[in-house]
Amino acid sequence: MRNALLAVAAVLLAFLAGWLIDDKLLGGDVPRNQSIAGVDIGKLDLDEATLRLAEADLAGRQIGLSYEGAVLTTTGTDLGVSAFIDDALADASDRPALPLQPVSWVGSLFRGSDRDVTFEIDSSTVGTFLATEGDAFFDLDFGRPQIQLIDGEFVEVDAVSTPVVDIDALEGLILEAMASPNEIPTVEIPIGGEAAVDRGADALIAEASELTEDGLFVVITGSLRRRHIPEAALRSWVVFGGTADAPTIELDEPLVQSTLETLFIDFGESGVEPTFWVDENDNVYIRGNSPGSVCCTLDSPERILTAMRDGANEVELSPREDPDARGVAWAESLGIVEVVGEFTTNYVAGQSRTENIMRIAELTQGAIIEPGGEFSINDFVGRRTTEKGFVSAGVIQNGVFKTSVGGGISQYATTLFNAAFFAGLDYGEYQAHSIYIDRYPYGREATVNWQHPDLEIINNTPYGILIWPTTDSTSITVTLYSTKWVEGEQTGQSERREGVSCTRVTTERTRTWVEDGRTEIDYVTARYRPEGRNCDGSDSDPDPTTTTTSTVPPSTSVP
Repeated sequence: MRNALLAVAAVLLAFLAGWLIDDKLLGGDVPRNQSIAGVDIGKLDLDEATLRLAEADLAGRQIGLSYEGAVLTTTGTDLGVSAFIDDALADASDRPALPLQPVSWVGSLFRGSDRDVTFEIDSSTVGTFLATEGDAFFDLDFGRPQIQLIDGEFVEVDAVSTPVVDIDALEGLILEAMASPNEIPTVEIPIGGEAAVDRGADALIAEASELTEDGLFVVITGSLRRRHIPEAALRSWVVFGGTADAPTIELDEPLVQSTLETLFIDFGESGVEPTFWVDENDNVYIRGNSPGSVCCTLDSPERILTAMRDGANEVELSPREDPDARGVAWAESLGIVEVVGEFTTNYVAGQSRTENIMRIAELTQGAIIEPGGEFSINDFVGRRTTEKGFVSAGVIQNGVFKTSVGGGISQYATTLFNAAFFAGLDYGEYQAHSIYIDRYPYGREATVNWQHPDLEIINNTPYGILIWPTTDSTSITVTLYSTKWVEGEQTGQSERREGVSCTRVTTERTRTWVEDGRTEIDYVTARYRPEGRNCDGSDSDPDPTTTTTSTVPPSTSVP
């Protein structure tokens, strides 16, 4: 019995000693296994427990806000959440009366106790967060107001509404989530209805209406022309732009410019393009140029808008150069600087046909074939008439020699044809004489008549081509000026019989490109027959009503 009592006494002493050492000597103000919102504060003094809870930043826990499937992760602090720990800390550190403390200590060895924190939230902070970060993240931007001109008045045409967040319900959900054991709890933003969006349309409409009120007078510098732009017209020019945060009022610049040009179509004068001149040493000069003037400079819409904003009732605009009159810069850009092709043919002085050759040379001297463009004798000169300075002279029609006004200009066509041949240019429509004339290169010549056949020269280079015919008493020379791009030379010729009495002549040309030395072969053709005979040997019609033409595209092989 005595031994049993001693054993109980020993156990009791050991129990008391463990309690005294663990709880009183080694413990703090807070008993063992105590926590607040999951933060262990057991065996800590109150100051230590307070510091640990502050470091845990319970209000700064992450939390997700969800709207239409998108989740924005933020913190309780950003949403205005505050954590109050005093009550929980006081409760955690509360101990029973001294006789019961050992018993309470024993219980703490086998189970812990976690206490909740009191959270509070600031409504204004929640609202501000949703209106800034939340609005941008969830793409709740409803854009700038859409305003149209209807019956002369500016009207907002697409009023929209925005979802209204139930702030009270959201606050409750946030507070619940902050106390949630989830690592990052997520709250679905509750919607309590819809409200109209004020996107500033009323202010914009008022501003635009004031800017255009009573219209505006427009004058052009240096002229007496003055036009009134009525209020309705000004309003038709207005466009609303910018962004939802910074809407703007501007003018439709192309519409303003075209309207001004129409209003002042009677203002100004047409410009005169520069011309080219070549001296006896083949030096090319650009001379003459009058830019002309029209209404108005391209900053006119900006000037008008400035006047409207300044409250002015009149604005002065400046004339500008005629955009349709190409100037010296255009002429320089053509690269017409050197001889690229030249050919001369001879004639007998004093003949009537010589007058026609000299006249067409005069009319076409200075003609320009722009890059990718085409020169047609018939299009450029038109029908040869006495009013244009042409006289009657010999021609060949359907294999028969006759006379006609403008006769002889086929020599000009042949000379131009050969200059283009050696310049490496392409041909459109062309036709050789039906009867070979020995003053021309065999198989390499051209004739013209009104309206067919024609001679068409195609500029296949990136530079302009200047046609510069010159004549003297016994010859015509056609010189082509440009920048050397391609050169042509005759590298072969063949003949074959066609029908009973005609001969088909095919002339081979090799073109060499200056830049890279690349070569290419193409052909020109001619068909000759005896005077007064068709290819089948029959007599030709001395008064034909039609004329046959032939076209051989450049770089086309002829069998």
